[in-house]
Amino acid sequence: MGSSVDKRVTLADVAKLAGVSKQTVSRVVNGSENVTDETRARVLHCIETLGFRPSALARQLSTGRSQTIGVVSNGGQGYLVTGVAYLGMVRQADRMGYALLIKEMMDFSRGSVRAMLDFLIERQVDGVIWAGPEIGDSHAWLDDFDLASLPMPFVAINARARKGVDTVSFDNFEAGRLATRHLLSLGRKHIGHIAGPHDRWVSQQRLEGWHAALAEAGVPEMARNVVEGDWDVTSGGPCLQRLREICPALDAVFVSSDRMAVGVLAEAHRLGLRVPEDLAVMGVDNLPESAFLIPPLTSMIQDTPRMAEVALRLLVRRICERRGEPYPEACAKPESTTLLHELVVRESTLTSGRGR
Repeated sequence: MGSSVDKRVTLADVAKLAGVSKQTVSRVVNGSENVTDETRARVLHCIETLGFRPSALARQLSTGRSQTIGVVSNGGQGYLVTGVAYLGMVRQADRMGYALLIKEMMDFSRGSVRAMLDFLIERQVDGVIWAGPEIGDSHAWLDDFDLASLPMPFVAINARARKGVDTVSFDNFEAGRLATRHLLSLGRKHIGHIAGPHDRWVSQQRLEGWHAALAEAGVPEMARNVVEGDWDVTSGGPCLQRLREICPALDAVFVSSDRMAVGVLAEAHRLGLRVPEDLAVMGVDNLPESAFLIPPLTSMIQDTPRMAEVALRLLVRRICERRGEPYPEACAKPESTTLLHELVVRESTLTSGRGR
């Protein structure tokens, strides 16, 4: 073998071998119809013979398409850009011919949001997924921002619906109502709720669903049995203590996350309360370990990987619509952008002898 470094094959090399211009080779590479079938076949044969690999940068410059999707996450709250949800997005994007560019934000001032959007525009991303959960005023800029002014489509995840904004989220109001109805159906008379942080849209929605279920059941007096947690396991125990101070006869608790529910179960054990005989406990998220707690925890499946993938497919549909192109098979059919939780009933709410 020779010791020289292999020279990268260029458009000019292909053009010389095929006996055509570089512009003709470029048209073939970019799928232009302004080439005869005979010429296209000859150029493609030469491309294969020489092992030519088109430059992604050159293709981007010639077509204005990067085949890249920008994903913006709340700094420190990036659960959709880590773990299973992230891997699902990467694989789904790859199947549709896209790569992901992940960015995180800590500051949601108008200037910072504009700077982030400008950054993504400069890199010619084909679309944007705003993936962070709605916390406080982190999404307030969407209330009056003209998304039509952006050169690419935009989809928000896990945020409240806004006019003119494509949004994919779970129906957390219905989740709160479903959880409360489950505990009421067991004949529990003194139910409490450990909510997530009150500045979270998700927490607010679950709390409203809790109130709605109590009103429907004609027991609005239970509405006062609410304390605020912080999603972390360490807040579960103190929250249970506060609930028992508000309602000494507490016999059931709807906890807004499985992590906090773990703390509740530990505190109940410390206090000598039997679960579920003395206190029924249920959470939300259906973490993998929830089925292995003592007792196994009743929870609600929140399929965040599916939410991320639905958002990605919706965004690619919007990209294709803007370009007037057919949809990839993966996103050919419209999907609901409001996803529902699924109740998973386990021993933490079912006393001995009750069926599922």
